[in-house]
Parts: sequence; structure tokens; C-alpha cells
Amino acid sequence: MDIISLLTHYKYLVLFPLAIVEGPVLAVIAGFLCSNGFLNPLYVFPVIVFGDLIGDSICYSMGRWGMPKFIRKIAWRLGLSPRSIEKARIYFDSNPVRTVFLSKITLGIGVAGIYMAGNARISYGKFIRVCLIASLIQYVFYLGAGLIFGNAYLQINHYIDKIASIIIISALGIILFISIRSLLKKI
Repeated sequence: MDIISLLTHYKYLVLFPLAIVEGPVLAVIAGFLCSNGFLNPLYVFPVIVFGDLIGDSICYSMGRWGMPKFIRKIAWRLGLSPRSIEKARIYFDSNPVRTVFLSKITLGIGVAGIYMAGNARISYGKFIRVCLIASLIQYVFYLGAGLIFGNAYLQINHYIDKIASIIIISALGIILFISIRSLLKKI
């Protein structure tokens, strides 16, 4: 069963858990379904925003209260030493609103920024306010795109996936470059 079938059959019951995991593409699809009368945008918008905030809060919590051991090992191998994490934490401390907002709107690697916001111990109140504002702006755009462009959601999804892929590949390239440079300095 594909996502459209799930949403047309179960509607808001499946919309909420999906919004916790994947927001932008889901919002475009939900907008498409709203434009065809399957869903009501007045219900969809708050459900997606709330689900997105729950997902952000989970990610923030993992950053705040501990990194799983296997992720710590991977991070160490990629050159993310406690010293580099401390540098990121200082940047987050000095620019929390900007950093969290950019993390929210950056497709693909935004989860890392949200995780680091928790790791940097940004107050949850400030974090959730910034996330709420960013989510409201984001989902007006994505839901609106789905409503306006309707059947073009597959094409929009394709471009969102490409953009996210480019961002992820670029981020991995930068991490690889930094790791190699760090190893060469040690030699």
C-alpha cells in the first residue's frame, strides 16, 4: 500500500505518525489530497506541524541526553572529536536561533543540526519556539505547493529528493575532506 492509499483510507490517523518521521514530502502529498477533497487542510496543517515538532523534540532529546555508543564511534572515525563538537556547541550557543532555524529548513542534514542543538544544551523553550516558527513557515509553503500544483506532487517530490541528496553528498564530502585533512596533519 503506498502513502496516498494510506492517507486516503486512514486519513489523519496515519498522517500524524508519518509527520513525525517525514514532513516536507508528506505535506506536499497531503496538499494534493486536500486539493482533491480527500483531506481537509484546516486539519492537515496543525497535524503535520505538531508531528514535525514531536520529531524535532525526539531528535533534540537524543542530542541533549546522550549519543548512542555506535554513533559516537562513527562520529569519531569521521573526525568529529570532542574538540570539534565543542566548537559546534560554542557556535550554537552564540547563534542558537539562526542555527536551529537553518537546521529546520535545510533538507537532508537538518536532523544533524537539531541533534546538535540538544547537544549544545540550547534551552528547550527557545528551541521549540524557533522550531514552531520554522515549521509554520515551512508547511504553509509545502502544503500550499501541494494544494496549488496538485497532481505535480511526484515531480515536486523528485526535486526535493534531488536537493536533499545534493546537500547530503556535499555534507559527506566536507566531512571526508576534514577527516583526511585531520589525518594528514597527524602524520
